[in-house]
Amino acid sequence: MDVLRTARESGLSTALTAAVRHLDFTTPCSDKGFCVLPGRMAPEIRGWLMAGRAVPGERVTVRPGPRHELAEREGLEVLQVVPREGFDEGFDEGLDAAGPGPGPDSRERLALAGTLYAALRAGLAEALLERAVAHVAGRRSGERPLIERQLVRAKIADCVAAVRACELLLTTSGADPYAAYELHRRLDAADAALTNLFGGAGYLADHPVRSLYVAAYVGSLWVAPPQDPGQEWS
Repeated sequence: MDVLRTARESGLSTALTAAVRHLDFTTPCSDKGFCVLPGRMAPEIRGWLMAGRAVPGERVTVRPGPRHELAEREGLEVLQVVPREGFDEGFDEGLDAAGPGPGPDSRERLALAGTLYAALRAGLAEALLERAVAHVAGRRSGERPLIERQLVRAKIADCVAAVRACELLLTTSGADPYAAYELHRRLDAADAALTNLFGGAGYLADHPVRSLYVAAYVGSLWVAPPQDPGQEWS
């Protein structure tokens, strides 16, 4: 919930920094080593979660990745982590700040990463929902404010329900290995509805709602697929 509040009050970059700190300065990246971090944070990272394992920072070379204009507008940078020789040695070691010995299992770290990032996205959605409601309240369709239209009210209700459901799941089932995937599935739907509430402005690069798109992009690196794709939630 600390990450959720940070995202709601301070935005994507600051909340992403908080999430990385909660992971003891380890961060997920793709199997090919791509990751997204707040600008100039890379030197602080102690370990990289990639290819299903945790790689200590001293065993990789970090290079600039492909530019992503919207991520840069959010104060983020794309990096590529390239393992050095001995890539298959020393995984999951030396990453625990509490002392020597093996750190938390990389699967546990990935599960925690997915939950933390869901909290981040829920905080962003909550903040932008307030903006969206103000936006539709100030616009008119014919003689009536947009917010009085049944379809608009339904979209707002769907967004509120999705965000509140995520908050409930975070506080009751966040440690469940299946929770992160379900959380992000619901947040994808909420983000799409939120973007639509802003109308055409929601698809402009300089509109604050871009943070939802960037957050979903970064989330694709943070969320591990469910161990059992057939798992269903009620």
